Amino acid sequence: MTRSISQSRAPIGFGLLFSLGFCVFLSAQTPAPSTVTLSPGDNIQAAVTAAPAGTTFMLAAGLYRMQRVQPKNGDVFTGQGSVILNGSETLSFQLDPAGSGLWVSNATINLPAHGSCQAAHPLCGYPQDLFIDNALQIPANSSQGLKQGSWFFDHAKGIVYVPNNPTGHLVEFGVQKYAFAGSASGVQVNNLIVEKYCTPAQLGAIGGDASGSGWIVNKVESRWNHGGGISLGSGSQISHSFIHHNGQKGISLTGVNSKAISNEISWNNYAGFSTSWEAGGSKFWATTSLLVQSNYVHDNNGPGLWTDINNVGAVYDGNTVINNLNEGIKHEISYNAIIRNNIVKGNGKTQTVWLWNAQIEVQNSSNVQVYGNTVEVPVGGGNGIALISQNRGTGTQGPWVAANNYVHNNTITNVGNNGISGIVDDTGGNTAVGNHFDSNRYIVPKTGRKFWQWFIGKDWAGFQAVGQEQHGTCCN
Repeated sequence: MTRSISQSRAPIGFGLLFSLGFCVFLSAQTPAPSTVTLSPGDNIQAAVTAAPAGTTFMLAAGLYRMQRVQPKNGDVFTGQGSVILNGSETLSFQLDPAGSGLWVSNATINLPAHGSCQAAHPLCGYPQDLFIDNALQIPANSSQGLKQGSWFFDHAKGIVYVPNNPTGHLVEFGVQKYAFAGSASGVQVNNLIVEKYCTPAQLGAIGGDASGSGWIVNKVESRWNHGGGISLGSGSQISHSFIHHNGQKGISLTGVNSKAISNEISWNNYAGFSTSWEAGGSKFWATTSLLVQSNYVHDNNGPGLWTDINNVGAVYDGNTVINNLNEGIKHEISYNAIIRNNIVKGNGKTQTVWLWNAQIEVQNSSNVQVYGNTVEVPVGGGNGIALISQNRGTGTQGPWVAANNYVHNNTITNVGNNGISGIVDDTGGNTAVGNHFDSNRYIVPKTGRKFWQWFIGKDWAGFQAVGQEQHGTCCN
């Protein structure tokens, strides 16, 4: 292992003795944090175990395969140049001796399935993926009828089957669960690429189960990991990072004062997890004073930005959220949020019923302000700005109801003849109270269609007649 450690000593106290014409300088000293330089082929965890907490690990450029790191408090990991942590093992194949005509390899058996899958992707919960020359292969539930681009894993025997001879090609099979995980605090991860980890659903290739606090992830690319790309705990921050093509979701944050700033989050949920369960660009849960700012969130197979369950005081500010399969920004069974100055367009392209799949959706949440946003509903799907009220129970700040929400000073464009803004309620009660739309500008086709809903469908005059948009403008 190539390992260099540099240490310096800084005085923290001193004393002077003057005697017989000379002086003696006494200093109480403590070691400064050490720096460890690592190279591809080195064992990162062994270096972490040998070093004190708070060490800076400088990773030289190259590929670090099958690394799994549990940091200590205050550890810093920084890549120098192009540094890739890859959680897969490489496989070699032979023609199946059982005579199936397929090519087979022994592989490490890992974790059982976890998660809710879309009907078209019934194997989404199994966390081990196969890549041939960096191309993801599609899992099959049987070795029968395998076609090029697909593969089968016999979990009982630990055998991988592919239909064609892969000799001469790079075949990678996900084995390690995480790149960085554990309960340490104050960890920093900078300038790294993390890929092809067999991270289970609802966890992160960086951060694991989010049990650590105060983590900072900066200038990191997290890609092709089966579960989440990054999942961090209280007081943590994800910034200037590219989180894309992860199997379930891009990022997750929880706890107090966590932040996601200036990231690109795209093309997540390749494995086909159910988008109503947990999938897409992000999932934030049980946060207080969450800040989601200046992120570019696009083309995720699911919602773009999603706070779900007991989030208090979240701020969504200045994000660009476009072309996600379901909702653009979704604040669900939570409280007291500000959703402002975002560009939210082209989301919710699936077939839309009720007020689901809105560009901005406040679902069973109270005391939310939505203002200064530019919203555009695409042709053929999606809604505008929607409030949804249902019987969902009670959380940390009282009942989860759509109450006392204020939607104002937004520009909402309906490109086609679909898409509604307003409120719906299926509780049959009187909990959806104190909600108000005003001073918004609507640009809609002049078709006379009811583009608004206040418990029932409304045209512009009807929307104003129930006390909404007294200072709003429509329809161009």
